[in-house]
Amino acid sequence: MIDLHTHSTASDGSLSPRELARAGKAAGLDVMALTDHDCAKGLGDFLDEAGKIGLVGVPGVELSAEVPRGQLHLVGLGFDPSNPALNAHFRALLQGRAARNQAILRAFRDNGVPLAWEEVRAFAGDELVSRVHFAQALVAKGLAADVKDAFARFLAKGAPCYRDRPRLAPADCIAAIRAAGGVAVMAHPLSLDPDPATLAPKVAALRDLGLQAMECHYSGYGAETVVALLRIALRLGLVPSVGSDFHGAPKPDIALGRLPVPRETEARLRALLRLPA
Repeated sequence: MIDLHTHSTASDGSLSPRELARAGKAAGLDVMALTDHDCAKGLGDFLDEAGKIGLVGVPGVELSAEVPRGQLHLVGLGFDPSNPALNAHFRALLQGRAARNQAILRAFRDNGVPLAWEEVRAFAGDELVSRVHFAQALVAKGLAADVKDAFARFLAKGAPCYRDRPRLAPADCIAAIRAAGGVAVMAHPLSLDPDPATLAPKVAALRDLGLQAMECHYSGYGAETVVALLRIALRLGLVPSVGSDFHGAPKPDIALGRLPVPRETEARLRALLRLPA
């Protein structure tokens, strides 16, 4: 089995990179990518642990791209984690996140919500602090029932404490991934447009920018959605990808190793990522 979309404590997951590799192996995965947000911080430990336990580890990252409507997340796979240009993008994105986090804190203060930076930072395992960590702090203080409630009431786009952050253009995301020797994958496509009919031309435009694959098999998608996405991928010549979007505790309903795909799909992904058959 294969899972090409997971997160660790290097961004907003609850397992360390080494723990994540071991959890993937225990779940029966043969191939697994660590795709933390905007950084390659955990890849060294993840790949080292994967090699020790007989798991094929794939270096990855998840980038948010700037779009006028919806959300576009692009996963980069199989790139060189030491690539200087890609790491310069990571540094700039982390700086933007840091500024956004302070703006969110001010928004909580302005809305009369007692939340301190130390309370948020306690939930972040590494340098990256995300909205998930704010949500976890709110739950711990009894100000939200769970992470979903915290987002709905405070942190989702349009909520009173949401603040935006800088993102790369889609073309820049794809170019940076591919220039570092990686494969560009569209993550959870319905986040960009929930209607497959109007989604298809948007995916075609990304394909023309260098997109190579699209997550058709995703933890939040039912059989009908998977079929619709597979049709788009087939029509556009994109390789169907598979990703759980595992985070651990922040998203307890998502598990590793629950998305079996046809052997042909796995073979195409292995070929695209230049992995042993």
